[in-house]
Amino acid sequence: MKTNAALKKELLSCPGDTIQEHLDAIGMTQAELAERMGRSISKLNDLIKGKISLTPETAQKLEYVLGVEASFWLNLERIYQQELLEIEKLEFLEKCEKWIDGFPISKLKTMGFLPKARKKGEIIDGLLRFFQVASPTEWESVYIQESLAYKIDLQYSSHPKVIATWLRMGEIQAEKMSLKNFDKKKITESIPLIQKLIYRQNENWLIDLQEICASCGIALVYTPSISKAPVYGVSRWIKNKTIPLIQLTDRRKDYNAFWFSFFHELAHIRYHNKGEVFISGLDGIKQNEEKEKEANQFAARMLLSLSDRQIIFSHETFTKELILEFSSQLKKHPSIIVSQIQREYKHLYKRKELNQLKKRVEFEKVF
Repeated sequence: MKTNAALKKELLSCPGDTIQEHLDAIGMTQAELAERMGRSISKLNDLIKGKISLTPETAQKLEYVLGVEASFWLNLERIYQQELLEIEKLEFLEKCEKWIDGFPISKLKTMGFLPKARKKGEIIDGLLRFFQVASPTEWESVYIQESLAYKIDLQYSSHPKVIATWLRMGEIQAEKMSLKNFDKKKITESIPLIQKLIYRQNENWLIDLQEICASCGIALVYTPSISKAPVYGVSRWIKNKTIPLIQLTDRRKDYNAFWFSFFHELAHIRYHNKGEVFISGLDGIKQNEEKEKEANQFAARMLLSLSDRQIIFSHETFTKELILEFSSQLKKHPSIIVSQIQREYKHLYKRKELNQLKKRVEFEKVF
Protein backbone atom coordinates (compact mmCIF):
# COMPACT_ATOMS: atom_id res chain seq x y z
CA MET A 1 0.00 0.00 0.00
CA LYS A 2 1.34 3.40 -1.00
CA THR A 3 1.90 6.04 1.66
CA ASN A 4 0.32 9.50 1.59
CA ALA A 5 3.68 10.97 0.58
CA ALA A 6 4.00 8.53 -2.35
CA LEU A 7 0.46 9.26 -3.57
CA LYS A 8 1.00 13.02 -3.39
CA LYS A 9 4.30 12.67 -5.23
CA GLU A 10 2.61 10.88 -8.12
CA LEU A 11 0.10 13.73 -8.46
CA LEU A 12 2.71 16.50 -8.11
CA SER A 13 3.00 18.80 -11.12
CA CYS A 14 5.88 21.24 -11.54
CA PRO A 15 5.66 24.54 -13.53
CA GLY A 16 7.55 22.79 -16.34
CA ASP A 17 4.52 20.63 -17.07
CA THR A 18 2.48 23.77 -17.79
CA ILE A 19 5.31 25.23 -19.93
CA GLN A 20 5.32 22.04 -22.01
CA GLU A 21 1.52 22.21 -22.41
CA HIS A 22 1.86 25.74 -23.78
CA LEU A 23 4.58 24.65 -26.20
CA ASP A 24 2.43 21.78 -27.46
CA ALA A 25 -0.56 24.11 -27.88
CA ILE A 26 1.34 26.66 -30.01
CA GLY A 27 3.50 24.15 -31.84
CA MET A 28 6.87 25.32 -30.47
CA THR A 29 9.79 23.03 -29.62
CA GLN A 30 11.92 23.26 -26.50
CA ALA A 31 14.89 24.12 -28.70
CA GLU A 32 13.07 27.12 -30.20
CA LEU A 33 11.88 28.32 -26.78
CA ALA A 34 15.42 28.04 -25.43
CA GLU A 35 16.72 30.10 -28.36
CA ARG A 36 14.06 32.79 -27.96
CA MET A 37 14.74 33.01 -24.19
CA GLY A 38 18.51 33.03 -24.57
CA ARG A 39 18.90 29.81 -22.57
CA SER A 40 20.66 26.55 -23.30
CA ILE A 41 18.48 23.62 -24.27
CA SER A 42 19.79 21.57 -21.33
CA LYS A 43 18.89 24.30 -18.80
CA LEU A 44 15.39 24.67 -20.26
CA ASN A 45 14.94 20.91 -20.19
CA ASP A 46 15.92 20.86 -16.51
CA LEU A 47 13.32 23.57 -15.84
CA ILE A 48 10.58 21.64 -17.62
CA LYS A 49 11.45 18.47 -15.71
CA GLY A 50 11.34 20.34 -12.39
CA LYS A 51 15.05 19.85 -11.66
CA ILE A 52 15.63 23.58 -11.18
CA SER A 53 13.41 26.34 -9.82
CA LEU A 54 11.58 28.91 -11.90
CA THR A 55 13.13 32.29 -11.04
CA PRO A 56 11.60 35.79 -11.44
CA GLU A 57 13.99 36.38 -14.36
CA THR A 58 12.79 33.22 -16.11
CA ALA A 59 9.16 34.16 -15.45
CA GLN A 60 9.71 37.52 -17.15
CA LYS A 61 11.29 35.86 -20.20
CA LEU A 62 8.38 33.42 -20.45
CA GLU A 63 5.96 36.35 -20.38
CA TYR A 64 7.71 37.92 -23.41
CA VAL A 65 7.96 34.67 -25.38
CA LEU A 66 4.73 32.84 -24.51
CA GLY A 67 2.54 35.85 -23.77
CA VAL A 68 1.59 34.61 -20.28
CA GLU A 69 2.19 37.02 -17.39
CA ALA A 70 5.20 36.48 -15.16
CA SER A 71 2.97 36.47 -12.05
CA PHE A 72 1.23 33.34 -13.37
CA TRP A 73 4.51 31.42 -13.61
CA LEU A 74 5.74 32.64 -10.25
CA ASN A 75 2.48 31.58 -8.63
CA LEU A 76 2.84 28.13 -10.16
CA GLU A 77 6.37 27.89 -8.73
CA ARG A 78 5.15 28.99 -5.29
CA ILE A 79 2.39 26.36 -5.23
CA TYR A 80 4.81 23.70 -6.47
CA GLN A 81 7.36 24.48 -3.76
CA GLN A 82 4.66 24.39 -1.07
CA GLU A 83 3.43 21.00 -2.29
CA LEU A 84 7.01 19.73 -2.53
CA LEU A 85 7.70 20.86 1.04
CA GLU A 86 4.54 19.12 2.24
CA ILE A 87 5.60 15.87 0.57
CA GLU A 88 9.11 16.10 2.02
CA LYS A 89 7.58 16.69 5.47
CA LEU A 90 5.29 13.65 5.07
CA GLU A 91 8.25 11.51 3.99
CA PHE A 92 10.25 12.74 6.98
CA LEU A 93 7.42 12.04 9.44
CA GLU A 94 6.89 8.57 7.98
CA LYS A 95 10.54 7.78 8.72
CA CYS A 96 10.04 8.88 12.36
CA GLU A 97 7.10 6.59 13.17
CA LYS A 98 9.06 4.24 15.45
CA TRP A 99 10.37 7.19 17.48
CA ILE A 100 7.03 7.86 19.18
CA ASP A 101 7.09 4.47 20.92
CA GLY A 102 7.67 5.02 24.64
CA PHE A 103 6.20 8.51 24.91
CA PRO A 104 3.05 8.98 27.06
CA ILE A 105 0.97 10.03 24.06
CA SER A 106 -2.44 9.54 25.69
CA LYS A 107 -1.43 11.63 28.71
CA LEU A 108 -0.08 14.40 26.51
CA LYS A 109 -3.35 14.50 24.58
CA THR A 110 -5.45 14.48 27.75
CA MET A 111 -3.44 17.34 29.23
CA GLY A 112 -3.63 19.39 26.02
CA PHE A 113 0.03 19.23 25.01
CA LEU A 114 -0.72 17.25 21.83
CA PRO A 115 -3.63 17.50 19.39
CA LYS A 116 -6.21 14.73 19.73
CA ALA A 117 -5.08 13.20 16.43
CA ARG A 118 -4.89 9.55 15.40
CA LYS A 119 -2.50 9.79 12.49
CA LYS A 120 1.07 9.07 13.53
CA GLY A 121 2.40 11.89 11.35
CA GLU A 122 0.34 14.47 13.26
CA ILE A 123 1.44 13.02 16.60
CA ILE A 124 5.12 13.09 15.57
CA ASP A 125 4.74 16.67 14.36
CA GLY A 126 3.19 17.62 17.70
CA LEU A 127 5.94 15.90 19.68
CA LEU A 128 8.69 17.72 17.80
CA ARG A 129 6.97 21.04 18.48
CA PHE A 130 6.41 20.06 22.13
CA PHE A 131 10.12 19.35 22.66
CA GLN A 132 11.28 22.15 20.32
CA VAL A 133 13.59 19.90 18.30
CA ALA A 134 13.97 19.46 14.54
CA SER A 135 14.08 15.65 14.46
CA PRO A 136 14.43 12.52 16.63
CA THR A 137 18.19 12.82 16.15
CA GLU A 138 18.24 16.23 17.82
CA TRP A 139 15.88 14.95 20.53
CA GLU A 140 18.35 12.18 21.31
CA SER A 141 21.20 14.68 21.39
CA VAL A 142 19.41 17.13 23.71
CA TYR A 143 17.54 14.81 26.07
CA ILE A 144 19.61 11.64 26.25
CA GLN A 145 23.22 12.60 25.65
CA GLU A 146 25.15 15.31 27.47
CA SER A 147 23.64 18.53 26.19
CA LEU A 148 24.54 22.19 26.55
CA ALA A 149 20.87 23.08 26.14
CA TYR A 150 19.37 20.66 28.66
CA LYS A 151 22.05 19.62 31.17
CA ILE A 152 20.06 16.61 32.39
CA ASP A 153 21.61 13.24 31.53
CA LEU A 154 18.79 10.69 31.23
CA GLN A 155 20.69 7.96 29.40
CA TYR A 156 20.81 5.69 32.46
CA SER A 157 17.20 6.16 33.53
CA SER A 158 14.63 3.41 32.88
CA HIS A 159 12.14 5.47 30.88
CA PRO A 160 13.91 8.57 29.54
CA LYS A 161 11.13 9.48 27.10
CA VAL A 162 8.52 9.65 29.86
CA ILE A 163 10.78 11.54 32.26
CA ALA A 164 11.82 14.02 29.56
CA THR A 165 8.13 14.54 28.78
CA TRP A 166 7.28 15.30 32.41
CA LEU A 167 10.21 17.72 32.71
CA ARG A 168 9.26 19.49 29.48
CA MET A 169 5.69 19.95 30.75
CA GLY A 170 7.10 21.90 33.67
CA GLU A 171 9.08 24.19 31.38
CA ILE A 172 5.97 24.96 29.34
CA GLN A 173 3.96 25.64 32.52
CA ALA A 174 6.69 28.03 33.71
CA GLU A 175 6.62 29.96 30.43
CA LYS A 176 3.07 31.10 31.19
CA MET A 177 3.94 32.58 34.59
CA SER A 178 4.58 36.20 35.53
CA LEU A 179 7.53 36.45 37.92
CA LYS A 180 9.33 39.14 39.87
CA ASN A 181 13.13 39.27 39.85
CA PHE A 182 14.75 36.53 41.90
CA ASP A 183 15.26 37.67 45.50
CA LYS A 184 16.99 35.38 48.02
CA LYS A 185 16.21 37.69 50.92
CA LYS A 186 12.52 37.68 50.12
CA ILE A 187 12.49 33.88 50.16
CA THR A 188 13.64 33.93 53.79
CA GLU A 189 11.13 36.66 54.64
CA SER A 190 8.32 34.61 53.05
CA ILE A 191 8.88 31.48 55.16
CA PRO A 192 6.50 32.58 58.00
CA LEU A 193 3.79 33.29 55.41
CA ILE A 194 4.30 29.84 53.89
CA GLN A 195 4.15 28.25 57.34
CA LYS A 196 0.78 29.90 57.94
CA LEU A 197 -0.39 28.61 54.56
CA ILE A 198 0.58 25.04 55.54
CA TYR A 199 -1.32 25.26 58.81
CA ARG A 200 -4.49 26.88 57.50
CA GLN A 201 -4.68 25.02 54.15
CA ASN A 202 -7.36 27.26 52.68
CA GLU A 203 -9.17 26.26 49.50
CA ASN A 204 -6.69 28.00 47.16
CA TRP A 205 -3.49 27.15 49.04
CA LEU A 206 -1.74 25.71 45.97
CA ILE A 207 -2.35 28.89 43.99
CA ASP A 208 -1.40 31.06 46.96
CA LEU A 209 1.91 29.21 47.26
CA GLN A 210 2.63 29.79 43.56
CA GLU A 211 1.99 33.50 44.02
CA ILE A 212 4.32 33.72 47.01
CA CYS A 213 7.06 31.98 45.03
CA ALA A 214 6.44 34.19 42.00
CA SER A 215 6.89 37.27 44.19
CA CYS A 216 10.35 35.88 45.07
CA GLY A 217 11.16 35.26 41.41
CA ILE A 218 10.64 31.48 41.55
CA ALA A 219 8.49 29.59 39.06
CA LEU A 220 6.64 26.90 41.01
CA VAL A 221 4.69 24.48 38.82
CA TYR A 222 2.48 21.50 39.64
CA THR A 223 2.78 18.75 37.05
CA PRO A 224 0.51 15.71 37.56
CA SER A 225 2.41 12.45 37.92
CA ILE A 226 2.89 10.21 34.89
CA SER A 227 3.29 6.46 35.00
CA LYS A 228 6.96 5.41 34.62
CA ALA A 229 8.23 8.84 35.69
CA PRO A 230 9.14 8.20 39.35
CA VAL A 231 10.00 11.80 40.14
CA TYR A 232 8.99 13.62 43.34
CA GLY A 233 10.41 17.03 42.53
CA VAL A 234 12.96 18.90 40.45
CA SER A 235 14.77 22.18 40.96
CA ARG A 236 16.79 23.84 38.22
CA TRP A 237 17.43 27.15 36.52
CA ILE A 238 15.96 27.63 33.04
CA LYS A 239 16.11 30.36 30.36
CA ASN A 240 19.90 30.60 30.42
CA LYS A 241 19.93 30.39 34.23
CA THR A 242 17.71 33.45 34.66
CA ILE A 243 14.63 31.72 36.14
CA PRO A 244 14.63 29.25 39.05
CA LEU A 245 12.08 26.49 38.49
CA ILE A 246 10.63 24.17 41.11
CA GLN A 247 8.54 21.41 39.57
CA LEU A 248 6.53 19.14 41.87
CA THR A 249 4.48 16.01 41.26
CA ASP A 250 1.45 14.62 43.08
CA ARG A 251 2.85 11.11 42.85
CA ARG A 252 2.37 10.34 46.55
CA LYS A 253 -0.91 12.25 46.84
CA ASP A 254 0.17 13.20 50.35
CA TYR A 255 0.21 16.59 52.10
CA ASN A 256 3.36 15.91 54.12
CA ALA A 257 5.20 14.53 51.07
CA PHE A 258 4.20 17.59 49.04
CA TRP A 259 5.59 20.05 51.58
CA PHE A 260 8.76 18.06 52.20
CA SER A 261 9.43 18.01 48.42
CA PHE A 262 8.68 21.72 48.14
CA PHE A 263 11.08 22.75 50.91
CA HIS A 264 13.71 20.27 49.66
CA GLU A 265 13.69 21.85 46.19
CA LEU A 266 13.47 25.36 47.65
CA ALA A 267 16.68 24.67 49.59
CA HIS A 268 18.45 23.78 46.35
CA ILE A 269 17.31 27.03 44.74
CA ARG A 270 18.15 29.09 47.81
CA TYR A 271 21.53 27.63 48.73
CA HIS A 272 23.04 25.78 45.78
CA ASN A 273 24.65 26.47 42.41
CA LYS A 274 22.59 27.74 39.45
CA GLY A 275 24.31 25.33 37.09
CA GLU A 276 23.15 22.20 38.91
CA VAL A 277 19.97 20.20 38.37
CA PHE A 278 18.45 18.36 41.33
CA ILE A 279 15.98 15.52 40.72
CA SER A 280 14.38 13.68 43.64
CA GLY A 281 13.26 10.06 43.34
CA LEU A 282 14.95 9.15 40.07
CA ASP A 283 17.43 6.28 39.92
CA GLY A 284 20.35 6.59 37.54
CA ILE A 285 20.85 10.31 38.17
CA LYS A 286 23.95 11.13 40.17
CA GLN A 287 23.29 13.69 42.90
CA ASN A 288 25.60 15.55 45.25
CA GLU A 289 25.04 13.66 48.52
CA GLU A 290 26.12 16.54 50.72
CA LYS A 291 23.71 18.96 49.04
CA GLU A 292 20.91 16.41 49.12
CA LYS A 293 21.48 15.94 52.85
CA GLU A 294 21.46 19.69 53.38
CA ALA A 295 18.16 20.02 51.45
CA ASN A 296 16.61 17.16 53.45
CA GLN A 297 17.60 18.76 56.75
CA PHE A 298 16.15 22.10 55.68
CA ALA A 299 12.85 20.46 54.65
CA ALA A 300 12.63 18.55 57.91
CA ARG A 301 13.15 21.76 59.93
CA MET A 302 10.47 23.53 57.95
CA LEU A 303 7.93 20.79 58.67
CA LEU A 304 8.68 20.47 62.37
CA SER A 305 11.30 22.38 64.33
CA LEU A 306 13.51 20.64 66.88
CA SER A 307 11.38 22.07 69.71
CA ASP A 308 8.19 20.88 67.94
CA ARG A 309 9.62 17.37 67.73
CA GLN A 310 10.64 17.37 71.39
CA ILE A 311 7.09 18.27 72.42
CA ILE A 312 5.47 15.68 70.14
CA PHE A 313 7.84 12.79 70.77
CA SER A 314 7.82 13.26 74.52
CA HIS A 315 4.65 11.16 74.29
CA GLU A 316 4.61 7.42 73.73
CA THR A 317 1.01 6.99 72.62
CA PHE A 318 -0.94 9.08 70.12
CA THR A 319 -4.64 9.66 69.64
CA LYS A 320 -6.64 11.79 67.25
CA GLU A 321 -7.42 14.21 70.06
CA LEU A 322 -3.75 14.53 71.00
CA ILE A 323 -2.75 15.22 67.41
CA LEU A 324 -5.35 17.99 67.16
CA GLU A 325 -4.07 19.42 70.43
CA PHE A 326 -0.52 19.46 69.04
CA SER A 327 -1.81 21.11 65.88
CA SER A 328 -3.50 23.93 67.76
CA GLN A 329 -0.56 24.45 70.11
CA LEU A 330 2.24 24.33 67.52
CA LYS A 331 0.30 25.80 64.57
CA LYS A 332 1.16 22.77 62.45
CA HIS A 333 -1.28 20.98 60.19
CA PRO A 334 -2.52 17.64 61.62
CA SER A 335 -1.58 15.83 58.42
CA ILE A 336 2.06 16.89 58.85
CA ILE A 337 2.14 15.77 62.49
CA VAL A 338 0.56 12.38 61.74
CA SER A 339 2.95 11.68 58.86
CA GLN A 340 5.98 12.62 60.93
CA ILE A 341 4.85 10.39 63.82
CA GLN A 342 4.22 7.49 61.45
CA ARG A 343 7.73 7.84 60.04
CA GLU A 344 9.06 7.16 63.54
CA TYR A 345 6.49 4.55 64.55
CA LYS A 346 5.74 2.42 61.49
CA HIS A 347 2.95 0.42 63.19
CA LEU A 348 0.87 3.64 63.34
CA TYR A 349 0.43 3.63 59.55
CA LYS A 350 -2.52 1.28 60.12
CA ARG A 351 -4.27 3.52 62.66
CA LYS A 352 -7.48 4.57 60.92
CA GLU A 353 -8.27 7.43 63.29
CA LEU A 354 -4.87 8.99 62.62
CA ASN A 355 -5.05 8.43 58.87
CA GLN A 356 -8.35 10.31 58.82
CA LEU A 357 -6.39 13.47 59.68
CA LYS A 358 -4.14 13.14 56.64
CA LYS A 359 -4.83 15.20 53.53
CA ARG A 360 -4.51 14.20 49.88
CA VAL A 361 -2.87 16.40 47.28
CA GLU A 362 -3.80 16.12 43.60
CA PHE A 363 -2.88 18.50 40.80
CA GLU A 364 -5.52 17.81 38.17
CA LYS A 365 -7.68 20.71 39.42
CA VAL A 366 -4.87 23.26 39.38
CA PHE A 367 -3.06 22.15 36.23
